[in-house]
Amino acid sequence: MDEADRILEVGFEDDLRAIVKMLPKERQTMLFSATQTKQVEDLARLSINPKTSVYVSVESDTKEATTENLEQGYVTCPSDKRFLLLFTFLKKNKHKKIMVFFSSCNSVKYHAELLNYIDIPVMDIHGRQKQVKR
Repeated sequence: MDEADRILEVGFEDDLRAIVKMLPKERQTMLFSATQTKQVEDLARLSINPKTSVYVSVESDTKEATTENLEQGYVTCPSDKRFLLLFTFLKKNKHKKIMVFFSSCNSVKYHAELLNYIDIPVMDIHGRQKQVKR
């Protein structure tokens, strides 16, 4: 199950528990999640046999989530000024690689189309795309 944390986050915990109870005892269960929340741990405990389980994680020597070569930041501004600010920022930083996050796939597609239309070349990445395209 991919994005197990998101599935639980949007309210499917009871449904998942019911499904897991109906599954055969002898099975292969895989849960994938970039974040390990209490809900994901509880689901893993319920659905995975601890005697045969394998956990894969990425070990890191640093306590920072962002690599030192990556600059990360955010801006808060009035909603009526957001697009103008984004447009200005992207125009001034045309030759840099920038990733902008939006709240939905539709918003990503809308802004990508709009920015490309006004000659700010961008690529969109969102969850409704096939993995190969992302």
